[in-house]
Amino acid sequence: MAAEVERRDQYLGETKKQLRDGFGVYNYSNKFFRYEGEWKSGRKHGHGKLLMADGSYYEGQFENGEIQGHGFRYWSSSGNTYTGQFHQGELHGQGVMNYRDGSIYEGEWWRNKRQGFGKYTDTTGCVYEGYFHEHKKHGEGTATYRNGDEYVGDWVMDKRQGHGQMKCINGTLYDGSWLNDTYNGQGNMFHCSGFFYDGLWTNGEPSIQATKLVVIGLQDNYVEITQGETFRLEVETKNEDGDGVEDQGRELQITAGFKWQAPKETKDGAASKESSTLFDAIEDMEEKPIPTPFGYEIVRYPLTDQQPMEEPKESDLLLAVPKSYTNLSEEGGQESSEQETEESKPADIEIPVPVEGADVAADPTGADSADEATGGAPEVEGEEGQGESTPPPPPVTNLRTDVGRAVWETLYLPAPPPMYRPFSTIDGVPEAPGVKRSKSKAGKDGGRSSSSVKSSTPSLSDSLVRPGEYVLMIHDVTNPPFMDRTLEPAFVLVKVKKKKKAPTKTKEKGPKWDTRQHIAQSMARSYSDMADQDAS
Repeated sequence: MAAEVERRDQYLGETKKQLRDGFGVYNYSNKFFRYEGEWKSGRKHGHGKLLMADGSYYEGQFENGEIQGHGFRYWSSSGNTYTGQFHQGELHGQGVMNYRDGSIYEGEWWRNKRQGFGKYTDTTGCVYEGYFHEHKKHGEGTATYRNGDEYVGDWVMDKRQGHGQMKCINGTLYDGSWLNDTYNGQGNMFHCSGFFYDGLWTNGEPSIQATKLVVIGLQDNYVEITQGETFRLEVETKNEDGDGVEDQGRELQITAGFKWQAPKETKDGAASKESSTLFDAIEDMEEKPIPTPFGYEIVRYPLTDQQPMEEPKESDLLLAVPKSYTNLSEEGGQESSEQETEESKPADIEIPVPVEGADVAADPTGADSADEATGGAPEVEGEEGQGESTPPPPPVTNLRTDVGRAVWETLYLPAPPPMYRPFSTIDGVPEAPGVKRSKSKAGKDGGRSSSSVKSSTPSLSDSLVRPGEYVLMIHDVTNPPFMDRTLEPAFVLVKVKKKKKAPTKTKEKGPKWDTRQHIAQSMARSYSDMADQDAS
């Protein structure tokens, strides 16, 4: 009878009291399962291995015929492997599941499901450590993402929901409410750019957002100033409806510009000769013109917030007139007293420049030879030959909004830099600062002809901004942009008026010198002294 049982069940192994007991191999009748391991009282008990026809298997502890205790499970269909605790054939207790896609779960199981506290690393490298419910993140937990971002807070069915804190690797920090994996409800964000928002969020976006910059306190975005005058400008962040938004920490930049006019073209469409060479050379190096809402383009102009230096006096500027620009007489360059009187005035001075064959004394500065080589034009030294040049003014310091506003108190438009493009286009390429070429007619003494240079002495206006219309631009330069959006810039039209000259004080003339009266007084004093000596 025992032999028939063994043949029917195909059991090969140890028995005790006609029951499978000890080590044995059992092939099930459906040929899908095969057991190799320990038996006790006819049941699988102890350590054993249960193999399946598809290649899957379990190896570990058995108790009273059931998979119970610690073991290893392999699924051939998925390629997953599990090492840990089992209860009545199910994953239950502590265990580690290695999934075929590379993800790993290590933690508590309950009836074949991830449930309780555990650690899950997915294929992207994100590591979650916290509570699970039915395979999903649920409860409190911490997620560390591949890029270094970290979330600490509540989870509901695999989504961030409730209260949580997000720390981004770039320094951005959000602390507040979440719903369906997005910012939702009350929360505050310290953005890595320095921007700060505290308020309501809806579907990952602030409920109140600014969209544009608006200059306040000006009518039609227009301001009028005088040369050398500082001025104030205040900007506010507003939304599409024109309501103020209390942005905190948004970085703003203010710059200036002047109207750009392209070089004039001749009838055949070519640029004028006097400017085409210059602008062809600098076209690739200079910035491109900037469009404005005023119907024209501009190029940048210096703007500073430093207090301007004390303006030089006219008398100081006159001392800077080069000797080569003073009046020279035809006899050898001797200056007359009348010419000195005229030079003290800020008027144009005629400077004869010798041409070939002219019998004129050599200028001590060597200007004659230079004039002959250049055809009568004065030689203009470059920046290296001008000695100490005035450094450009520092740019305006960027400001951050405070309760939605930013104020620049002392804005100042300085004098234009050398060869400023818009002015060069309007005026033509100058030969030298304040120098114009003119021709003099033949003299009566010998018919000698010469070309002359008409030069203006430096004036107070040379150190100031040129009168005209300028454009101020205020841009949102928050970097990186908050919520990947920058605000619409604001533009201001600034009209600069010419500064009125202060009235000059006329010196009071003393009494006219009378030589005869002076001699008579001297003789009278002498006779008086002689009479006093005789009396003594």
